[in-house]
Formats: sequence, structure tokens, C-alpha cells
Amino acid sequence: MLKEKLLLVALLGIFCTSLFLGIASAANFTPAAEIVPPAGASLYVLPVDQVSEKPLRIATIMVQNNPFGMAVMKGTLFAKEILKDRNCKVDWISVPDFDPKKFEDAMQNVITAQYDAVTLFGLSEALQPVVDKAMDAGVKVYTFNTEPGLKSKRIAYWGQDGFAGGQKCGQLLMDAMGGEGKYAIITGSFNVLGHELRRTGARDVIDKNPKMILVGEFENQDKAEAAYDVTQNLITSNPDLKGIYVTAGGPFGAAKAIKDAGLTGKVKLVCHDWMEETVAYIRS
Repeated sequence: MLKEKLLLVALLGIFCTSLFLGIASAANFTPAAEIVPPAGASLYVLPVDQVSEKPLRIATIMVQNNPFGMAVMKGTLFAKEILKDRNCKVDWISVPDFDPKKFEDAMQNVITAQYDAVTLFGLSEALQPVVDKAMDAGVKVYTFNTEPGLKSKRIAYWGQDGFAGGQKCGQLLMDAMGGEGKYAIITGSFNVLGHELRRTGARDVIDKNPKMILVGEFENQDKAEAAYDVTQNLITSNPDLKGIYVTAGGPFGAAKAIKDAGLTGKVKLVCHDWMEETVAYIRS
């Protein structure tokens, strides 16, 4: 939903609060109290009412292959607009998928270009070395949604406790299924730490119930069309399937497959992210 679309405004506001500390106020900018968000959206953190004496540059690194990624981009572009009169430039850096090497390359470019700060989807432990390298080089690193490992030097993390979230979803799925039956898990990527924390959190709860039968765990790379195909195949090969947990992006693809199979209300679906595409199926 729209509140997701301004996620990065909050993060970038935090960046600018720390980067602008000690800088004198100036009058040639729009005061934070007068900044108007897009219709239906909320601003969780506002930028400080200061203008940097030197140009500040912030980069955002994120995939753009699903509605959540697009929402983050919209938030980033809004932040770009409202921060430019504070002598702060915001750049969006898109990576095509969850390949750690591509994220690492993007981070290396940020370090080489000597950005003041970077916010990124933390992906996994594979990024911890480059995150630490950036911090050592003076680039302030903030992560969202997923941690780049649990021991990185990053300054702050904005997001959910993935394991606890997975535990909650596992319990919700089990309750919805009446505590028994066949179920499957569709995850974005086994290489993404946040997705893995959710998946293992759900398993931590469900595996204690011998009446819950896992028929398989599958990747969809956060793509709705892949979730649709996986769900279709699951329903075909398991006509008595009772539930699916989607740990990450594209759950509305699974919902559509369930609806197209005429199994609405029979195959239970538990997922994350309050996105418009998903809410439409909840309402239906």
C-alpha cells in the first residue's frame, strides 16, 4: 500500500538527520512541516530543516522486479525531490535480481564514487565484507528489509525481525489449516537472509506438529508469475493441499492460482507485505 511506498523517505530522513548535524539553518528550502506527501501516503520521518554546506550524495540499492521494489523506488524518488533544496542528491541504483555479486558490484561502485551514505536491501551475509568496507571508507550504510549478515558494521537497520515474523506466520497457517494437512512454502530466494529467517521461523513452529506435512519448498525470486506457476503445480500434484506460506514477494500470484483453481477458502494462504495487489485478494 501507499505507506510502503514512502519507506525510503523514512530512511533517507534518518540519513539526513545524521549527515546534517551541526550545519547551520538556511531559509531557501521548504520547511519539513510544509512537505506534503502524495495522496493517501504518510511520512514517517521528516528531513531536518538545514542545508548542507557541502553537497551530500546518498545512493539507494534495490531490486526493481516486484511491487515492493517499485514501492521503494517511488519512496526514493520522492525523497530525491524533497531533499534537493537541502543540497542533498539522491540516486537510485537498480539491480536486476538477488545475485549477491550484483549487489556487491553496486556497493563497490558506491564506494569508488565516494557517496556520503547508502541505503540498501541487505540481502545476505555475502554482503557483510563490502558493507564493512564501505563503512571503513567513510560511506554511512543503512539497510532495510534484510540484514547484510548479523554482525556487519552498518549503522542502522529498518525492518522486521524475520525469524519472529516467520514464527507468527507459521502459527497462523497452522491455525488456518486446523492444525493438520499438507502445506508448501514459496520463498523469494534461499540466498536472501530475510527470506531464510522467515522460512526457518515458520518451520520452527510447524515442524513441532507431526500432523502438518510439508510437500516442498520453492523459490519464486519475488515474482508473482513464478509464484503462480509453482502454486498451479502444487495444486495439480497435491489435490489435497491445504495451505501455502509465501515468505516474500509475489504472493498475489499464488492467490490468483488458488482462485483460478476454484479453491478460494479451501487452500489457505499466509504472506507478508501490505501491498495493493495482495490486499485485493484478501478483500475478495
